[in-house]
Amino acid sequence: MSRAGRALLVVAALEGCAHSGQATFPHRDVFVGTLPQDVVGGVRFDRAALQGNVVLVTFIATWCFPCLTDLATLARLERELAPQGFKQVVVGLDLEGRRVLEPFADEYRLPYPVLVGDDRLRSGQTPFGQIRELPARVLFDRSGQVIAAYSGVVLPAELERKVREALR
Repeated sequence: MSRAGRALLVVAALEGCAHSGQATFPHRDVFVGTLPQDVVGGVRFDRAALQGNVVLVTFIATWCFPCLTDLATLARLERELAPQGFKQVVVGLDLEGRRVLEPFADEYRLPYPVLVGDDRLRSGQTPFGQIRELPARVLFDRSGQVIAAYSGVVLPAELERKVREALR
C-alpha cells in the first residue's frame, strides 16, 4: 500500500470519518511534542530517547477492558523488543487523570512511560483529530514516519508483526 493510502487508512481509523485527497501526518517528533508531559508510575519520559527507534504510542483508559487486555502484550513487546530499538509511550485519557492513572500504573508495574492525557487531548486536539475508540495506537518507524495505526481491538500477533517488520 502506498504512503498516501496508509495515511488515509490511519485518518479513517483514528477519526472515524471518510477523507478524500492527500493526507499528511506529523513526524513522530511533532506528534510526541503534542503529548502531555505529566508522567505517572515512575518510568521517566524522555523525548530524546525516542530518536532512531520504532515507537508505539497507545491511548488508553483504565476503565477500558480492551485496553487492559493489551497490557500483557505491550509489556511482552517491551521486554522482548526494547533491546532492538523499540520504545513505547502510553497516554491515559481518564477524566480523573493522575488520581486514577497513578495507582493503575503502580498496580500493573508498567515498564514504559504513562502520560496523563489532558483536556486538550480528550477534546480532540491531537495531530489526528479526536480519538473516538480505545485503545488507539500509532506506530512510527525509526525515521519518525507513521507506518500503522489501530483503533479498538487488534490481534496481538498483528501488532507484534508490524513492530517486528519496522525493527528490521
